[in-house]
Amino acid sequence: MSSDQIIFAGVDISSGRKPVTFAALDGDLNILILEKWDTSETLEHLNEYQPAVLAINSSGQKRESYSDFKNKITQSEFKPFSRTDATDQWIETVAQDCFRALIGQELLSRRTLEGRIQRALILYDEGLQIPDPMDFFEEITRHKLMQGILPLENVYSFRQLDALVAAYTAWMTINRSGQMEIQGGNIARLREQTGD
Repeated sequence: MSSDQIIFAGVDISSGRKPVTFAALDGDLNILILEKWDTSETLEHLNEYQPAVLAINSSGQKRESYSDFKNKITQSEFKPFSRTDATDQWIETVAQDCFRALIGQELLSRRTLEGRIQRALILYDEGLQIPDPMDFFEEITRHKLMQGILPLENVYSFRQLDALVAAYTAWMTINRSGQMEIQGGNIARLREQTGD
């Protein structure tokens, strides 16, 4: 099966009524979906968009919603990642490690505006079909700053960015497998970028 038929999904799990931030990319790195859902809605959409490769952002904090989501994925038709089977698989990754590997240096805090723009720039430079994050600065005027109005509607949240980099990791496991390391426990890591 060619990679342009596969959906590449990424999730970031938090808490609350809709704890799953879900991102889905096509084979050309276009964003198909970027939404917040509960676990059952997420599984419904994953089943709708099969075949799929799913990367789960594993931040190291074993929250109840994270464990619940992982249990339901393992009970569904998704299987742990295998290079020999390209469909309906899941893998774990760590979003911040992915961003760090892609940029090759330490990151700004993901909770700050500049950290979010930095991460969006990393994804933009990797080819994700998102608006140029630098356009944000064209929208800033003296008047808007004086009024405390910033054009934040086009700036992704850190949870959206974590889900997007997880989806990108899923895409890389199929399309750039040589840049990936799959370690014990079904965890995907990007190899560090090396300078020219």
